[in-house]
Amino acid sequence: MGKFKPAYIVSCMFVCIIVMFMISAVGVYAANKIGNKINPPEEDTTKIKIDWEALYPFETEDVKEAVKRETIIEKAYAYVKKKCEEYSSKKLIGYNNLVDCAKMYEELIQWNMTSYYEYNGVIKLRDGYLTGFSSSVDVTENAQSTIELAEFCRERGIEFFYANLPTKICVSEDKDISGVLDFANQNADRFLAMLDDAGVKYYDFRKILHEYGMNHHEAFYVTDHHWKAETGLWAARHILKFLRDDYGWNVNPDVLNPDNFDYVVYPEWFLGSQGKKVTLARTKPDDFTMIYPKFKTSLHYEIMSEGINTNGDFTTTYNMEAVKSRDYYNKNPYAAYNHADKPLIRITNTPINNGRKILVIHDSVSNCMIPFVAIDVQYMYSIDLRHFEGSVKSFITQEKPNVVMVIYYATIPGRNATANLARETDKKFYDFR
Repeated sequence: MGKFKPAYIVSCMFVCIIVMFMISAVGVYAANKIGNKINPPEEDTTKIKIDWEALYPFETEDVKEAVKRETIIEKAYAYVKKKCEEYSSKKLIGYNNLVDCAKMYEELIQWNMTSYYEYNGVIKLRDGYLTGFSSSVDVTENAQSTIELAEFCRERGIEFFYANLPTKICVSEDKDISGVLDFANQNADRFLAMLDDAGVKYYDFRKILHEYGMNHHEAFYVTDHHWKAETGLWAARHILKFLRDDYGWNVNPDVLNPDNFDYVVYPEWFLGSQGKKVTLARTKPDDFTMIYPKFKTSLHYEIMSEGINTNGDFTTTYNMEAVKSRDYYNKNPYAAYNHADKPLIRITNTPINNGRKILVIHDSVSNCMIPFVAIDVQYMYSIDLRHFEGSVKSFITQEKPNVVMVIYYATIPGRNATANLARETDKKFYDFR
């Protein structure tokens, strides 16, 4: 028998693998057709193109050109990444079932590892909560950008503070993880120390959480990196306390007492981003709660990029399409709160007439907090820098808020382009130009 050439053997193995994959995919597809129908992912067709730069121009041409160059790179990267993900997952027949099989195998062999550099990498904690780990990074650049924004506000007579929100990993309760495998809290500690040295006011919700005897894990969804809406309501009450006690605002934190709200629970309705990644083979869905004031509210709610410009009660801040049906892999119920991540949202509390304005620069964790703060404030502006392409300084100069808040959860100070080149948008969190 003659010898086969190595290239020929490799080619045969490759063909066999492809054939086996196709057979598996067809089998999974057939099973899906018999069982649950495969639902194509919903595409958002409501977005309106806004020239944010024209509305809020940058200070100089140099800054404008630098931001434009970065934006082009980010958009190109995001487009390629989106298309690759679509064709390798959502548009692949039976994808979820194939991933389920892989995760069942991981559960069987007790595989529980993740990489710092894996986007949205997930591991399961002892109590079943899912989380990811952050590496130790230099936070100096992010801190310096925040200090410069605080100084920019101070020069204009505008109050400024930073709020550091907790993550699932707790320094005291997760001693075998925090500072050993996960360094989000350590990054945040160094970041806040730099703000403290510069005299920048900040509030650390990790400490407040402990003062109230709350558990880090239980403040969050099991399957998602966001905290629960109930925790967002709790935090909003504290924001009003800060405004009353430290800045002299005539606000009433007790209006956000939990007893003043109704809670509609959707049982096993939410499979968060971390749960989607490990699939139902390794976790169970969360219950999801929508919270409604028992008292009368009247708001004007505007999202230019969505064509939303309406008056109504508190429910105008909700996108109920996100919770209308249970679809673990194609829907995100958390997006119901404040219509998810948007460049700019304006909320006006029409019965209040004191002229007070707040600008909140935030990540997605605050989406379930901001509308509750707006219940007792006349003007609330919120900006997500990952999507806002105008100048923050120009916005502040034009709108003249009384208070500027930067509110990020504790992993954000350690997220930047130098820590992970695959995350092009991470550096935008602290781009306050």
